[in-house]
Amino acid sequence: MKLRYQILLGLALALAQGIIFRFLGDNPFIPNAILLVTIVGVFSTDDAMRWVVIGWTATVLRDLGSSLYPGTMAMSLLLAVGMSVFLTGWISNENLFGVVINILSGITVYYSAFWVISYLAGSPYTYLYAAKIWALQIPFSIVFGLIAYHFITRSIKEKRRKERFRKYL
Repeated sequence: MKLRYQILLGLALALAQGIIFRFLGDNPFIPNAILLVTIVGVFSTDDAMRWVVIGWTATVLRDLGSSLYPGTMAMSLLLAVGMSVFLTGWISNENLFGVVINILSGITVYYSAFWVISYLAGSPYTYLYAAKIWALQIPFSIVFGLIAYHFITRSIKEKRRKERFRKYL
C-alpha cells in the first residue's frame, strides 16, 4: 500500500471515529477504533510500519480536532504500538487468545500513558476515575478488535493456506 493511501485511510478512520463520537455523544462504552485497528494491524501482520502510519495520521488528526492537550493521543499510541511489537515476539498472532491479550495490554498501555501525559499537563482526573471508564470499554473493545482482526487477516490466512497446500502438490 502506498503512503498516500495509508494517510487517506488514517484520515478516513479519524473522520469515522469523530462522526461516531459526535453522533453517540460522550458514551464511555464506545471503543477507540483508531487504537484497536492500529494495534491489531501491527500485531497480526508483518508490515507494522503501514499500520503505524495509519494510526499516527488518525491520532494526529484527532488530536488537532478534539483533544484538550494536543499530542497526547499520538504519543500514547506510539507507546501502545511499541508494546504490540514487543508482544509479537512472545505471543502467537494466529490464535484469538493472543489477540485478546494484545488488545487488553494495548488498551492498558495506551490509556495509562494518556493519563500520565494529561496529568503532567495539568488534568485534574485521578487514575482510578480514568480506569473506571476504561473498564467499561473493555468488552466492546475486545469484540471490535476481534472483528478488525478477522478483516485484517482474512487475506493473509488465505495466502498461508494456499502456500501450505502448494508444498504438498
